[in-house]
Amino acid sequence: MNTIRVKELYQLHGTASTNVSEDASLEDVITLLGHEPRLQGVFLTDSEQKFSGVITPMDLAKWAHIQMFDGKGRREIPISTFYRIADARKARDLPRSDYGSLGVRETDSLQTALDKMLNYEEDIIPVLDNEGHILGDLRLSEVLMKALEVGKQRKEA
Repeated sequence: MNTIRVKELYQLHGTASTNVSEDASLEDVITLLGHEPRLQGVFLTDSEQKFSGVITPMDLAKWAHIQMFDGKGRREIPISTFYRIADARKARDLPRSDYGSLGVRETDSLQTALDKMLNYEEDIIPVLDNEGHILGDLRLSEVLMKALEVGKQRKEA
C-alpha cells in the first residue's frame, strides 16, 4: 500500500467538507453544519485562502455539551481545552492548535495520509497543493474501499 498515492483516492466519493474563513463566526459554522448533515468537516482558510484548521461535528458536539451542560458528566477535560471551547466565538477559536499540519498532498502516500488520520483521530483530512490551498478532502470511506481492494488482490496473489 506504500505505493498508493492520495491523488488516486481523494475524489472517489466526492467531497464531504466545505471551506470557510477562519474569521467566520462560530454561529455561521454551526448553522452550516446544521443545514448540511452530509458534511463531515469544515476546513478553515486564512486570509490567503490557505488551510489553517478543521472543525468537525465532534468538535461542535463538545462545544454544545459545554454550552448546555457546562461539561458536567464528561470525563476530565484539561481546563485550557474547556475554556478554549467555551469561549470560542470565531471559527478559528475552536480547533486544536496542531491541526495546521493535518493536511496531505496529492503525491503523499496513502500510508502517510492514514497515519495522519489515526494520529489526529479524524476521518476526513484536507488535500492541499504545494502552497497550502485546499484541493479537496480524503475520507476514511475512500481509504476503506482501497483497503478492501488491496486485501482481495493479496488473497488472489
